[in-house]
Amino acid sequence: MKKEEPFVCIIITNWNGGEKVLKCVSSLIKKTTYKNYKIILVDNGSKDSSHEKIKNKYKQIDVLCLKENIGFTKGTNTGWSYAFKNYKPDYICDMNNDIITIQGGWLTLMVKELEKDKNLGICANKLIDYQNRLQSLFFSKDYPERKRWYDEKYSKDQGQYDFVIEADAVPGGNMLIKKNVIGKVRGLDENFFYGPDDIDFCLRSRKAGFKVVFCGLSKSIHFGSFSYTSNFTKTFLFKEQIYGQMIFNFRHGNFKEKILSPPRQLLRAIMTRKDTSAKHGFLNVHFHKKFLERISVFPGQLIKALRNYKEIKNDHFKQIKK
Repeated sequence: MKKEEPFVCIIITNWNGGEKVLKCVSSLIKKTTYKNYKIILVDNGSKDSSHEKIKNKYKQIDVLCLKENIGFTKGTNTGWSYAFKNYKPDYICDMNNDIITIQGGWLTLMVKELEKDKNLGICANKLIDYQNRLQSLFFSKDYPERKRWYDEKYSKDQGQYDFVIEADAVPGGNMLIKKNVIGKVRGLDENFFYGPDDIDFCLRSRKAGFKVVFCGLSKSIHFGSFSYTSNFTKTFLFKEQIYGQMIFNFRHGNFKEKILSPPRQLLRAIMTRKDTSAKHGFLNVHFHKKFLERISVFPGQLIKALRNYKEIKNDHFKQIKK
């Protein structure tokens, strides 16, 4: 008798996703050959009716509608909690709303890897952009070709990362998580409005005894920087980004990273990259006209980060039994 596939709940947190989230859901349903899964869309107070279109077209999807945008991490935690309460999945797949599924066996490959060892807890696949350029793959201090990975980032995917490797952390664009991990670590840290909550979650999971792997045999398209280019005010985004980055560095960084984090984030008040998907460089520098406004929010975010970085905020996320 053939063993039933582990049950996976795919959580997509959406905010004004427009055509991107429609393509995300459409490609996911059309391409995925894995059978035992459930899609749950958490809508963070969208005003563009994208969630309504999905609800009307795809009756098999559970759509949770929040009254306002409570942030990516809180919205995602809401989806995770709902999934465990209503479906008791073996795995949670945390998928961004701008992921395009291009490979039928993407989920099968990821589940297969995590099923190999009870201590394997998190797996992410290879993400490319719409031009077939490599995006963030994995983070590992011990990987001998780490510098080459940075040199090759944004270059064409030619199969050079078609392997499986244990890592310190993986990006959360399309991340598969065992229920035991969430049972022990609980949800994402809601100190982060969005990012780098995914890397923080991986590092906390490793401290709890779980292994993290990158599966380059599975891949998806990720448009990337969707929230960054949204119609939130740039000052709001800046405030949330620097707060999250300082929380992360104060919590996980070495002494040098802790010291340098505040001045680096303050510098972002004045200049950032024009194209967030391109490399740093003089021709890719954008000087902000409202830098004084951005500088004015920095002290409050620094004080708040120093006060909160030791505390994991996910109290509303109910404890999941192993």
